[in-house]
Amino acid sequence: MGSIIFSFILFIVFLYFLINSINMENLREVDPIGPSGIPTFALFFLVLLLFYTLVKEIVKYKQNKKEIKQTSLFNKSLLIIMCLIISITIFILVINKIGFFLSCLFLTPLLLILLGAKNKVSIISFSIGIPILFTVLFGNVLNIPLPRGFGFFSEISSFLY
Repeated sequence: MGSIIFSFILFIVFLYFLINSINMENLREVDPIGPSGIPTFALFFLVLLLFYTLVKEIVKYKQNKKEIKQTSLFNKSLLIIMCLIISITIFILVINKIGFFLSCLFLTPLLLILLGAKNKVSIISFSIGIPILFTVLFGNVLNIPLPRGFGFFSEISSFLY
């Protein structure tokens, strides 16, 4: 039952992002694919696979319904998965407002704690090191434009990339 709920939540989230990527405005007439081409293709592929997984899990659940022992619907692992999905969704929604670097500073320790990291030194070092590494790698070395955010957040991110 947990895999059905997980697949359904992921299906809804990726379907929402697929609809948004299809409706994305194409400002570059020269590029035939456009900026939303690759995300749309990847999201379409993910939605298709999640739909297949969802149908497969429902059929499997119905076949084994009598053998499955009914347990609590919301156990700890399902709660962690839901927290991961919510935190990644919030990250995606605020990344354009506060910038990539600050978003990563807030997301990384949350993900580490949710995934079971207990050593405080490693949580702090990874929480600072990973955003700096990705910001320098993508922003400076590969010259991929990262979201800077608005106003004050844009000025902070301009120090790094």
